[in-house]
Amino acid sequence: MAISPLNLISTPLAVLNSVGLKLRVGLSSEDPMVTRHASESYEVFLTTYSPEGVKIERTWLDTISPERRRFFNVSEITNELVRDQDHLAVVHRVPSRLVVSGSDIEDEIELPAKRDYSLFRSLVEYSYPGGGNGSVIYETPPGFNMDLSSHKSSNSLTFTCQTILSDTIDSYIVIINHSVNPSYSRIAEYNFAFHALSGERVFVDNTTIGPFGIRVMNVRDLLPAKLVEQERDAKDGLSSFTFMGYSENAALLFMVVNSSPVLKSVAVEHTHPPQAYLLPDNIERQRSIKLAAMRKWKSLLYPIR
Repeated sequence: MAISPLNLISTPLAVLNSVGLKLRVGLSSEDPMVTRHASESYEVFLTTYSPEGVKIERTWLDTISPERRRFFNVSEITNELVRDQDHLAVVHRVPSRLVVSGSDIEDEIELPAKRDYSLFRSLVEYSYPGGGNGSVIYETPPGFNMDLSSHKSSNSLTFTCQTILSDTIDSYIVIINHSVNPSYSRIAEYNFAFHALSGERVFVDNTTIGPFGIRVMNVRDLLPAKLVEQERDAKDGLSSFTFMGYSENAALLFMVVNSSPVLKSVAVEHTHPPQAYLLPDNIERQRSIKLAAMRKWKSLLYPIR
């Protein structure tokens, strides 16, 4: 099957310049399943996109030797290209044996059908200079947003209970619209809602995320100050909300970043699509249940439509 070596093992990264966080990524040359791939070296590339989703530069970073792990300071590299705005970057691991001198790394090559590099995840770490850090691990799902046809679009359904606000804590919802198809041009439409701890729906809105772009939403800027104060817990001073959202036309990667510049601390949650835990193994059955769930959420959030 034909595939670009860049898409064998990759991870899209949200560079959060507006939040003041530094970004590092940790990579390994080892198969996490142990049994599939013999230890070998990997070439590491980083693709940097502009805030508008235009590819600016692809950089070779280094070689990871067999049986080794490496950290790369992404912010130090991308800040030379985009200093103040949030934007997308993608880190790629390519087996060194597939990097041929004189050939274009983007060109597709034929590989055996069993080229399973799943679970080669990256450790994505955010931190304040001189402070603590928070991290998550994830990867680009196979074939992510590959199909550009309108009749077979991808979709997303997410929820989290990790959105909190206080006098010292801000909560950011980060959404990534990425694809393994370089011709990807879909603008993702994302609908979302916040619920109070009582279960009452207290806020509904929507946004868009351009191709190869990210959307960073500060919960404090979204919710009315009166609502935040109304939901504040008298004991710990936290205003806590449950967030849910969906996109009917694109698969999206989603995380919540809770940060405290005063304390120089940060916590990160990469919400796993809950249907992965709850739905049956049959793919078609999964899709039908997921679409039914999104239709139900749409009827609740936008009953007039």
